[in-house]
Amino acid sequence: MTVLRFPPGIAVGEVFWDPADPGEWGHLLAIGAVEVPDGTAVSLTVYPVAEVSVFSGDQPVGPFEVEATPAGSGPQPAVPLSQRLLRRARPARHEWRVTWHHEMPDRALRNTRSIWGDAGYSVAAGNDPVDLEFIRGLPVDSVYSLSVGNTVPASFATVAHLAPGLLRLDLYIDNLDEAVPSVIAKLRALESLALYGDSAIEDGPGLLNDHALSLIADLPNLEYLSLMDGSYTEHGLRQLIRLPKLRHLHIERAGLTAPMFRFAADMPALTNLTGLDEFGDDGPMPPAEVAQVQAMLPHISMDAPG
Repeated sequence: MTVLRFPPGIAVGEVFWDPADPGEWGHLLAIGAVEVPDGTAVSLTVYPVAEVSVFSGDQPVGPFEVEATPAGSGPQPAVPLSQRLLRRARPARHEWRVTWHHEMPDRALRNTRSIWGDAGYSVAAGNDPVDLEFIRGLPVDSVYSLSVGNTVPASFATVAHLAPGLLRLDLYIDNLDEAVPSVIAKLRALESLALYGDSAIEDGPGLLNDHALSLIADLPNLEYLSLMDGSYTEHGLRQLIRLPKLRHLHIERAGLTAPMFRFAADMPALTNLTGLDEFGDDGPMPPAEVAQVQAMLPHISMDAPG
């Protein structure tokens, strides 16, 4: 077994892994020492965890009933569909029972599979950002997928420690600082990258900009790239032609025009360009502009891979 060591007093997210027994599934909070089978694919979602509740169908029971802590500020990276399906829409409060809370004195010992229940669960996020310094204590090849939520911006540099084994990264880039693109550029094994940004923030343009794309374009193994919002231009997008293995590019952002995608004709590996026609007339591009892109790039599908 491989031991992943997280802070002993706080839950800094959730850990998912492929089960040794096909009839089970690996899922625990990231708190204290978490054992996972050797050689398994581990997915880590980082955010401050305040509470876990399970659906009971009855009035909550037990000595520890609390209201959920409000979610942290700022958008959170999307949870992969395989994980999202494990959750259920949360009905009225009286149908849920708290199984874990960040103020329970035995919170580390309570971190077992039983906290998720059998009929659905809900996780409430806390307010205090997570310091990613704990990453330096993880084995360098132990995490293949990382999703970063509400964290201390300056601590993101520690993610480079996971570079040898990290294949997938999802994060909301404008929650962090200007050093983020440089850190991402060190993750040379990345095959999938999803970035969520803003077109503008209080201090000016967001961090998902031309400079960020110029650094991302040096990732030699990237096959999937998702850009949600951002302030990049046609010049920034053209930098992506340096990605030799990029097969699927997903873009959703206001202000897109057909000429911005001329660069895609110079990407021989690109087979799918998605997101432009999301939501029809209310999507990132007017249907007429989408039609121009399709005519300009007839060899590239506008649909997600089957």
